[in-house]
Amino acid sequence: MLNQIKKGSKIEIVVSILSLLILLNYFVMFISYNSYIIKTIFSVYILTILFFLIYKPLNFFHLKITLIALMVIVLGNPTYAWDAWAIWLFHAKRILLEQSIIAQLDEYALWSHNDYPVIAPAFATSFATLIGGWNNIFPKFAFLLMFFPPLILTIKIFNVRYNLLFLIFALFILNLQLVSGLVDGLVAIYFTFSSYLIYEIFISKQNSFYNLFIAFCFFIILSLLKNEGIVMIIILFLILGAINISKEKILQNYKKIVFLLFSIVPIITWKIICINYNVKNIIINSSIFNFNFFINNIVDYNSIGLIFKFFILDTKFILSIIFILVAFKLTKNKNNFYFSLSIGIAYLFSLVIIFLIVPYDLAWTLETTASRVIMSITLLFTFFGLLQIYKKKSL
Repeated sequence: MLNQIKKGSKIEIVVSILSLLILLNYFVMFISYNSYIIKTIFSVYILTILFFLIYKPLNFFHLKITLIALMVIVLGNPTYAWDAWAIWLFHAKRILLEQSIIAQLDEYALWSHNDYPVIAPAFATSFATLIGGWNNIFPKFAFLLMFFPPLILTIKIFNVRYNLLFLIFALFILNLQLVSGLVDGLVAIYFTFSSYLIYEIFISKQNSFYNLFIAFCFFIILSLLKNEGIVMIIILFLILGAINISKEKILQNYKKIVFLLFSIVPIITWKIICINYNVKNIIINSSIFNFNFFINNIVDYNSIGLIFKFFILDTKFILSIIFILVAFKLTKNKNNFYFSLSIGIAYLFSLVIIFLIVPYDLAWTLETTASRVIMSITLLFTFFGLLQIYKKKSL
């Protein structure tokens, strides 16, 4: 029966299963911490990955070898990044020890950003549950496994040569984010592929049920990874609305849009729970955050200049801009170019606003976070630039 299913459909099925299991793990843990169900879900996830790795018709050997190599690297290195062990794995450990996905909402350790959503820590907790305990190496292995659905999806998008190119670009851009136990790389890759799926569904008119379902799953995962994911989802919906209104097809696509809108229910639920537990966001609820503070910063040319200085000095970001501009020059693919550019500019604008209202020293904030948050736009531009060239060559 498997041999009768087209290769693209096989990839979509594998990605759908993996994405669904990530969400199922989160929702089961959200309802009740049942170690037997959690172990079962994570075991099925691993078995699905093993199927992908050994199933010959899905024969993108370079991707499989890379994923295996990354798994070995993760399991052979301790967690050293501050945010990895002090925020994400700390939340995961608390969930494991207290057997509650809302363990962090008691406001212990305020510096650990207790309002952050916890789909990634919950997945790490599941792996710790499966192996029977906690240590400082293995749980972050689960973070790497969460990269698999979008990376496997690239097999459907590109042929072998272009898939290898994308993999090289992704390794260059994401780098240690793949193995360090941080969430920023996950945000970047789910943002990029959520954008791609919107492009395929609403611009390229690829009316596949799997595309819509995977987009729905990716939207939920993205919004539950980090607060930045919420901003990204809002941007994608705004762009999606603009596309459909400009083409006067809002009524034609309303069912798909409404379906995707349900993807924000989990993050809204999480934020409502945070409010009920009086867990505050360090930026929005800061005493420094007020309109006058924002106005003073936005008219301070030194602040604006400092922000763009950090962006401009990011070599990977500049290279991605050059790459997508060259790709557009070669292909003249206006739909692809304007779509990705509008998303990138919207998110860049939101980053500037956030940096202007953050209640910390601006130089220190930029030094510690700019390269991580700009990575999402870098990967987005690189992916869509490569996609332009690939589509042109495939004609």
